[in-house]
Amino acid sequence: MLFASDLDNTLIHSYKKAKKDDICVEVKDGKELSFMSKENYELLKEVVKKCEFVPVTTRSLEQYQRINLGIIPKYAIVAHGAILLIDGKVDEGWTIETRKLMDVKLPEIIKNDIIFDVRYVDDFFVFGKSESPQKAVEYLESVIDHTKLIACAVHNKVYVLPRALEKSFALKRLKMRINEEFVICSGDSELDISMLEIADIAINPNTLQLQNQNHHKLNEESFSLEMLKKAAELIENHRN
Repeated sequence: MLFASDLDNTLIHSYKKAKKDDICVEVKDGKELSFMSKENYELLKEVVKKCEFVPVTTRSLEQYQRINLGIIPKYAIVAHGAILLIDGKVDEGWTIETRKLMDVKLPEIIKNDIIFDVRYVDDFFVFGKSESPQKAVEYLESVIDHTKLIACAVHNKVYVLPRALEKSFALKRLKMRINEEFVICSGDSELDISMLEIADIAINPNTLQLQNQNHHKLNEESFSLEMLKKAAELIENHRN
């Protein structure tokens, strides 16, 4: 059984939402960035004994490697599916296969009055920030090759992603590789929908609309605090 989970705002939360006893799980340049509740930090150690826990994140490799969950997952999918880590090390064969599947050159996105802070993630996709995300998506859609690329927005971030890069596709690739069938997925945003849709059981905020009928909706405000408890309950039920 796989438990595939997004990280930001799903398993971990920003310092802006941190409470007094929360445990810091990410530091950059001496600044504490991300946290988990003490309860969830300890609970994760128990969860990984009962299933194969797989982080599935849009974070770059560098950003992912800053995170310390107190465990090293056997598998981790980063850069929105482009990179697979096994025991913390990059699987080069997976990366080579990803580039073949992408078969597209990323467009040069120049910052303008709509998009700023443009970043390329490990040469697999590009994102920027915008105060008008929908306008930014409309602009991006006018300059990309729609047969190979998609543009989307999540909160104030806008992305240009190769169509071959989807969390669902990456998860399918991993399932085939390790011969696992049953999967529980959790995620909080539009970037997680494809993964949640193919899950045997999905856990998501009540604000995220899914076609998957077997999903558990949690309150958006407390999602990152309550998600792991729900996952642990579902994992135990499936084991029994």
